[in-house]
Amino acid sequence: MKRLLTVIFIFNLLVFSARAQNNADAQSILNKAAAKIQSSKGTSLSFSLTQKDKLGHTISSSKGIMKVKGSKYYIKQAGNEIYNNGEQIWNYDGQTEVTVAKVDNDDNDALSPEKIITGFDKKDFDVKLLSSSANYQVQLTPVDKRKNYKQVILYISTSTNLITKAIITDKTNAFVEINFTNITFNNTFPDNQFVFDASKHPGVDVVNQ
Repeated sequence: MKRLLTVIFIFNLLVFSARAQNNADAQSILNKAAAKIQSSKGTSLSFSLTQKDKLGHTISSSKGIMKVKGSKYYIKQAGNEIYNNGEQIWNYDGQTEVTVAKVDNDDNDALSPEKIITGFDKKDFDVKLLSSSANYQVQLTPVDKRKNYKQVILYISTSTNLITKAIITDKTNAFVEINFTNITFNNTFPDNQFVFDASKHPGVDVVNQ
């Protein structure tokens, strides 16, 4: 489940309209990436996630998909699934248990697509443009140094303004690399796509939080 939350966090960064004022170019690039998601009635993407240690050795890898519709989203990564219909969130382990909780719209630290699309009401990152060659490289450094990661680097296509890759580096210099592919916009998703249907998973233990 920790990896799923990491993916949610990364997707959030894809559409984050950063407020850092120290780099207007980086701000503009992130705004364009955000507009891609905000203007879509339904976004679908594939991703591959690789976790590496500080020496670059692969610890684990996985693939998944994500679908977003307004405040709703669905993620499937390996056997795990997350459903969020804007009111409730279901975390299904793919086998025997699903945990259910209410979506906390007042939690400023919740790393969900909805929070980023609607915008954080705080300055979370210092933003810097590192490169503008084939891909823009935008570095995001958390203002709150208590965060367990020290930086995020986003790779954004100069031709499409789409995120192609993101790298999160923690304080031990271990990192997670996520590559994004097959991004499509204006998809039509039924609302039940974002709701866990217990009737289709007989015997699953439902845990309400």
